[in-house]
Amino acid sequence: MADESGAPAVPAEDLRVELERLRLLHSISQEFNSSLDFDELLPKVFDTVVTAVGAAGGSLWIAEGDVLRCKLALGAASQKLIGTTMPIGTGFVGDVARKQRTTIVRDAMLDARFQQRVDRSSTLITTTLMATPMLTKGITVGAIQVVNKVRGDGIFDDRDREILEGLAASAAVALRNAQLHAAEKRARDLAVLLEISREITSTLDLDHVLQSVVNLASRALTFDQGAVGLLEKQQCEIRAIAGHEQVDQKGERTKRLARRAAWLVERGETFYLPDRARPASDVERGFVAAFGAELEAEELASGLYLPLKDEEGMLGVLLFEAKRPGFASETQRELAEILANQTTVALRNAQLYNQVPLVDALGALAAKKRALMQLPRRRRQLYAGAVVAAIAGFTLIRWPLRVDGANPTFRASAYVEARTLVPGIVERVLVHEGTEVGRGAPILQLRDAELRAEREAAAAEAAAAERSAAVAASRGNPAEERLQRTRAQAFRREVALLDDEVGSTTVRAPVSGMVLTPRPEERLGARLEAGDLAVTLGRTDTLELEFGVAQRDIARVAAGQTVRLRVDALPQRTFEGRVSFLGELPVDSLPDVRFPVRAKVPNPDGLLRPGMAAHVKVLTRSTSVAGRALRGPVRWLRLVWWRMWA
Repeated sequence: MADESGAPAVPAEDLRVELERLRLLHSISQEFNSSLDFDELLPKVFDTVVTAVGAAGGSLWIAEGDVLRCKLALGAASQKLIGTTMPIGTGFVGDVARKQRTTIVRDAMLDARFQQRVDRSSTLITTTLMATPMLTKGITVGAIQVVNKVRGDGIFDDRDREILEGLAASAAVALRNAQLHAAEKRARDLAVLLEISREITSTLDLDHVLQSVVNLASRALTFDQGAVGLLEKQQCEIRAIAGHEQVDQKGERTKRLARRAAWLVERGETFYLPDRARPASDVERGFVAAFGAELEAEELASGLYLPLKDEEGMLGVLLFEAKRPGFASETQRELAEILANQTTVALRNAQLYNQVPLVDALGALAAKKRALMQLPRRRRQLYAGAVVAAIAGFTLIRWPLRVDGANPTFRASAYVEARTLVPGIVERVLVHEGTEVGRGAPILQLRDAELRAEREAAAAEAAAAERSAAVAASRGNPAEERLQRTRAQAFRREVALLDDEVGSTTVRAPVSGMVLTPRPEERLGARLEAGDLAVTLGRTDTLELEFGVAQRDIARVAAGQTVRLRVDALPQRTFEGRVSFLGELPVDSLPDVRFPVRAKVPNPDGLLRPGMAAHVKVLTRSTSVAGRALRGPVRWLRLVWWRMWA
């Protein structure tokens, strides 16, 4: 059959099946990319693949270094593979992953490699195996194997292979993103744990360490009740409870926590109760039998109990409990054990510090007094007058206290990245570095000749289908007319999609600003994927300056205060700005913790540029010379006093 132009027409049934396949792959790809939880994504991928190709069973393998590990399996024979490993390049699935291609074995019973995987007790003989690697950007994420097609003649065909390959490609991207997300999340958790460690090791005050541990642990764990107990005279005493400044030792809640802590001291090992209602081991059943009523009364379903001990012995217990079952994942339990080890070190240091006696500093002061009283009276009066004058000058003369900013960094305000919406090759670059562009202005043009050709072809097909529908209507053939109009609608939708893609080949500025990307014209001829950075835009008439302020000075800094700065390029000129933002979390590590501060610096002449080295001072509220000189020692004395008597 041919259309009016003489070209052979695509069979309607084949076109319908192909469109359905593309829609299926598109919808499943969106479903895969809707989650970044690797453990949640694995069964979703496996169930979807098995259902889509109509397989009776199969297995899902994930690459771990140079081996594949079976994570999921369906079928009596495949179930035995869960947890097993296979080096890439050996075995059926491993060989598929190494060769990076889809393989269909028509008769698995003839291949000795698969005889161990066939359920000989079943009356249904395995006749077809199909496997494909999961690849993304040249990285082998894993492999998928399906067994026995349950529809038709039970043999996988090329259409099944195309569906499996499409699903494997989408699954590879989704699983790789989930793996990267998990790695990034673990890095964030470790950063939080490092921050907690710095906090608890920054002081030798025992009570402060205990309060910091239970309160800061909520940054790494999600729990409803946390406490820490110390072992004193063979008794475990609860010394700190999360969210409470004081601990009522006579309170019923504290007594229940102490009983559970004493149980852990006798056990001496980390204990995790995932679900009070479903104890799985003898230890869990014994714990629930002893404390199940208490946990139920407090509506607690799970708990994590960690001993605080080192080579010298047991120091105490760290407890975390939650109202929901399974509140701590395996990764979180690892973080909790690291936190327990760090807490043990901090507690041991604090205990050793408290055992050191105070040094008598009054002897030196008494010697100075005796030497002063031996001077002549006239000289003592002159000294006293000079001291009074100095004190008056130190206390009466006031000017703004200048707080230094560390590691200042200039950046453009309204910093925005323009990214591509569709993949393509850069055909024209319409801007240069330093070009001022308005919002919506074209920045670069991707090659769209192929898209336009596809669009014209689809439009021609739509028009041909409309003409065929009209001919069928004139001949009184309603079935043919409906078929042709359906084809026409499909092609019109394709034309609309191609129109959107053609429009997206022109990358436009999302905001008004200056092009900051160096030499953007060098991207001419380069291939960009969807989401790749095209150029960076920003406003430079006002720059944003970010710098760090030490924790001892951050309380003096407030939004709106004047910032004065000089740059190495113009040392003779002083620029001014205003504090616009104070960060809540520190950016630098011990011993000098610094908090981020941002300021807006006008730059109408364009003399300041992002990346310049600067020297920054913040003008805070006025203070006297004495206040400037004594604020450091006074702060130190207050902390020492608080540690001794608070």
